[in-house]
This record gives sequence, structure tokens and C-alpha cells, in this order.
Amino acid sequence: MRAIVAVVAVIIIMFAAYSLYDTFYINQHAFSSYKLKQYKPVPVVVDDNSGKRNGDGSGTDYDEDSFTRLKEVNKDAKGWLTVHNTNIDYPVVQGKDDLEYASKDIYGNTSITGAIYLMTDNAGDFSDPYNVIFGHHMDNGAMFGDLEKYKDKDYFDSHKTGWLYANGRYYRLDVFAVMMTDAYNKNIYDKDALKIKERINYILSNSEYYKILTDSDKEALERFEKEGVKVLDELQKSGDPALVLALSTCESAITNGRIVVFFKATPVDAKDLPGFNNNGGGENGGNSDNTPETPSVIDKLTAIGHPFGSDNWAFLNLVCVIYCVVVILPFTKTRLKFSQSRAAKKIRELYSGYGYSGADAMAIIKYGDKIKAKLKRFRLRVNTGTAIEIFILVSSVLSFFLTEDMTTPVVMCDKYTPLMIAISALMFIVDVICFVYRDMRILTPEEVAQMRRPEGTTNGN
Repeated sequence: MRAIVAVVAVIIIMFAAYSLYDTFYINQHAFSSYKLKQYKPVPVVVDDNSGKRNGDGSGTDYDEDSFTRLKEVNKDAKGWLTVHNTNIDYPVVQGKDDLEYASKDIYGNTSITGAIYLMTDNAGDFSDPYNVIFGHHMDNGAMFGDLEKYKDKDYFDSHKTGWLYANGRYYRLDVFAVMMTDAYNKNIYDKDALKIKERINYILSNSEYYKILTDSDKEALERFEKEGVKVLDELQKSGDPALVLALSTCESAITNGRIVVFFKATPVDAKDLPGFNNNGGGENGGNSDNTPETPSVIDKLTAIGHPFGSDNWAFLNLVCVIYCVVVILPFTKTRLKFSQSRAAKKIRELYSGYGYSGADAMAIIKYGDKIKAKLKRFRLRVNTGTAIEIFILVSSVLSFFLTEDMTTPVVMCDKYTPLMIAISALMFIVDVICFVYRDMRILTPEEVAQMRRPEGTTNGN
């Protein structure tokens, strides 16, 4: 019964540990990591004369290599979205419908955190004047969790800007409204329900807070609606917006509630984006003097992982490591196991015949030397087994941490699981061979006295 209870308790503890890890992983994985930011599109400053990327010139080379690599990871990637001084710093994808990336991350893995994704009805090249981008509301601020904070007017006024990279072009983002609505509002979630001018008027008249768009802004948006991407260069020169972005996430205060934050998107040269490489600093997300950070900050970001580059870590491999640890750590039973060498030495020394009489003394004379030799060999096995088990434990720990990256999603097993099982099996075999004494021995006088004590007494006869 004790054994059954122990097994059940271990299973419950392991399941609880896995649940805690899973919660931790979900919360942490939802943030944009260094591994993800290596794909962030970065403009590289080049020398106007030499063309070298030494950062000494005023020219800008639009280096799309990183985003091209992101497209190789996920062909559905459509752009990159950043809102300064928030956790919003993610690639934007577009699925076959508006549910695909609600439960799938940028790498295509099933994930309850999902990804940041463009509404399926929108054009993937951001050629629509009105674009809806979805993201989950995470309580820890990841994904679109920070949109909740825009309900506070001070936060709305202090988190004004961001940028969007899409279709080889950069846009400066300026917030102009925040709205509480529901998921069935066609004026927000149907891109064809209203013309852009009517939609702007609807947004401004139904928002919690807003900034009035100028007549020039509205005219530019209407012009882009009519003429499309061919006017982007002209709008860039005039400094007028081309797009409206609606960032949408869940809001728990309303049934099927949504909070939507609206930005106007103005096409710009990348070097004109304040604080391009920094989400901290002044109100525009960069330094307090609005000086752009050096692009090399993001250039140097690399993926975090282990030497073998696995995309997952295996739960069974961790179980194997735990087994090796339990076998060798000095718990009550294992402490007795490792003390067998000293006990065998003590018993061996008692086999001199002192304290024995009669048949026991005769047995000592007949078998004593043979038993002492067996005890000597047993001591050698215990000492050797101790050294081998320490080596196996170190090997299992190193093998796990060199082949598994616990910041990645967990799977039941991977290609390293046979190795970890082999290590655990070796630990078991060594334990059975080296720490179990199978030969007979003669009881010591103390043991004989203990066996002869009447129940309830402390002194032997």
C-alpha cells in the first residue's frame, strides 16, 4: 500500500510541476524574444560615398535580409509591428481565416497565445486604407495585453507612436483613438462597411478618447483609398497618412467585448523613425531627444538555444535525469546504501571469532575467511559503484542541458530520449550489481542478542 501511495504521489507531483512549468512557459513565450527579434527588419546606415555599412554616413540601406529569413520560417508573415514603450513588438501574419493564428504561433506550433495577425479580409500587402490586426489579451502584458492600458487617458496621451514595416516600406504610427466595442460591430470589423471618411467620423464619435485628425489627414486617406499604393511616395514627401490600423483585443468588461486602439500610418524613410531600435526612452519610444538608436543593436541579436538547436525539449528526458538524481542523493534509504562499505568492513573485522561460542565459533573457523573475502569484494563493488553512479549522474545532467532548451515547447520525447533512457538503465544496472549483497554471512553477536530479546525489553540475554 505504501508503494502504491508513493507512486501515486510522485505522479501527482510530476503533473503539478509540469502544470506550473506550462503556465510559466505560456506567460513567457508570449513575449517577443531575442530569438524572434533576429527577424526584425532593420535599416542599415551606410556611407553615401563608399556604400559600406559602417554607420558613418547619412544614407540608409533598407536591409530586408532579416525579414526575408522570417518569410522562410513562415510564408504567412506580412509585416512587423512595434508600439513604443509597450510590449507590442511582433511580426504580423495572415492566415487562411481569422481563427488560424488565434491558436498558432509564428513558428506554426499550436499555442494558446497565438500570434499577431492581420484580418483575412484585408490585403496582405497593406494596400487597404483600413486594416484590422488581432492579438490575444494576455494579463501579463504580452501580445496585445498592453492595449487595455489605453483606457487610461494618461497612458493614451503618453504612448503615442510606433512603426509598421510592410511590403518593403516603413510607416510611422500615431495613435488617435481608443474604443470599447463588441465583436459584432460591422463598422469596425467589416472593412467594406464604410468608406474611410465615414469610418473616421464613426471612430471619433464613438471613442473613449481621441485626437482630432486634420483635414489634410482625412484627404490623404481618401486619396489613398481611391488611388492605392501608387501615391505612397507622394504621401511620404508630404508627411500625410495613408493607412489606418485598428489593433483589436478582448476586453472582459463586456460580453464578447473588444478594445480597439486606432493608429494613422504615415509612410516615411526609416531614418526618420524616432527611436527605431529602442522601445524605451522618451515619449516617442527612443531617446529623450528623439535621436535614433544605432541599428547595430538589433543586428547583434541572435537566437537563444543550446548547441544542437532543437525546437522542443522532451519531458521523458527530464524524468530520466530526476531518476538518476533520486538514485544517488542522500535520502534515508540511499544513505544506508552508501554506508554498506563501512558496515561490511566492520562485520569483516568481527569475524575473528571473538564473542562467538559453540556452533557459531565452529562456523567462523570453517567459513570465516571465505566470508571475509566476499565482504572485501563487496566493499570494492560498492566503492566502484559509487564512483560510477556519480559519473552517470553528471553525464545525465550535462546531456540534458546540452541537448534540451526548456524555453521551448515541451514534447513527450525527442531524438535524444533513447540516449537518456540508456543512461538511466545504466544507472539501474550499476545499482543492482554493485549495491546488493547476495552472499551469506554469519550473524554478529550483537545481532544474535537483538534477535533473542523478549518483546518489550531493552537488554538481551
